[in-house]
Amino acid sequence: MHSSTIFQICFLLQLVLIALPASTAQHCHPEDQKALLQIKKDLNNPSALSSWQTTTDCCRHWKGVGCDRAKTHRVNSLSLRDIDNPLPMPASVSALPYLTILGFGPANFTGPIPSSILNLKSLHTLQITSTLLSGPIPEFLSQITTLADLDLSFNQLSGQIPASLSRLSHLESLNLGFNKLGGPIPDIFNSFPNFTFLWLSSNQLSGKIPKSMGNINVTYLYLDNNKLEGDASMLFGSQKDTWTINLANNKKLAFDLGKVEFSYNLQILDLSHNEIYGNIPEGLAAVRDLVSLDVSYNKLCGKIPSGLSSVASASAFAHNKCLCGSPLPNCNRRRSF
Repeated sequence: MHSSTIFQICFLLQLVLIALPASTAQHCHPEDQKALLQIKKDLNNPSALSSWQTTTDCCRHWKGVGCDRAKTHRVNSLSLRDIDNPLPMPASVSALPYLTILGFGPANFTGPIPSSILNLKSLHTLQITSTLLSGPIPEFLSQITTLADLDLSFNQLSGQIPASLSRLSHLESLNLGFNKLGGPIPDIFNSFPNFTFLWLSSNQLSGKIPKSMGNINVTYLYLDNNKLEGDASMLFGSQKDTWTINLANNKKLAFDLGKVEFSYNLQILDLSHNEIYGNIPEGLAAVRDLVSLDVSYNKLCGKIPSGLSSVASASAFAHNKCLCGSPLPNCNRRRSF
């Protein structure tokens, strides 16, 4: 055989040997695979985890599993969803020490939240949403000081929002919407210097809005469908970067809207079904990105600033004390709604 032919064959064999590990090698760490299989067992081998097979790579082919392929090659994210049978959240998730993201739901998980997640020393995001979780928010969550994103929405949580959450100094996003939480909102928001998202909608929260909430510069703020009362003017400001404020259906929020300044980035504002008084300030019409506005069912009076009729229809201004001007009747034919 000619020497050049032998060289070509050897070169091709080297290419095959180089490529072979990349196509067949398992990237799933054995300890992580063992932990994941225990989780699957604890959940009675649900059909939602049928892709979790020892013959495949958990980092590539297992549903809901993600790995850090660049550095540690360990499982760093886990999402357990579509579990049909009512089962406790598996405590065995604590055997995945590199987890930064942990999600439960939508699924029929029942409580309580396993305290074993305290062993996850790098946890950045905890999402337990659309489950059968009930009872109070556990105090031990405040010990997971690495948390930046806490989402416990669409569950059946009751009791009060624990003031101990103030210990989560890295918290940027808190979503407790659509639960059965009651009592006052704790005055804890000076503890979160990088806070951007707050969603407490559709609970039974009552009392006054804490003053510290006025010090956070959130992008999205949802306090609607609660029983809050009194002043909410501290939530506004021209120096803030807020895109959405929803305070609707609290019934007893009362402040002079005419003295409020608005974020120039504001896109959605819903103040409906409260006791807000004063006039609608001209500054609101100057907000260029505003696309949705509702101030109906309040005690507002005076001429609607020109330009707002392109943002909202007459129903968004209806049922106030004495608003007038487009899209309502002219002010010389003033009437109550």
